[in-house]
Amino acid sequence: MLKTTKTISINGNSEIDGQVIVYMSASLSTNGTGSENISKTINNQELYNANKAAVRKDMRDFEDLVYAEQDKLDMDKLK
Repeated sequence: MLKTTKTISINGNSEIDGQVIVYMSASLSTNGTGSENISKTINNQELYNANKAAVRKDMRDFEDLVYAEQDKLDMDKLK
């Protein structure tokens, strides 16, 4: 029996002067299984250390975007 899962992928980068400092990705289940995840990978530790405030803001903004999408999925389930 075929069993499928539909997911939404969201990807983002925190960049300074054209260089990717942090890569962020999220995967959201659309069927309410709770198998969501957010991951962040620091690509350049030196630039991260020198730009923590800006990079951390980007990470918070990314998380907010993911949470907004989660909330939207939850609202769609109520319809």
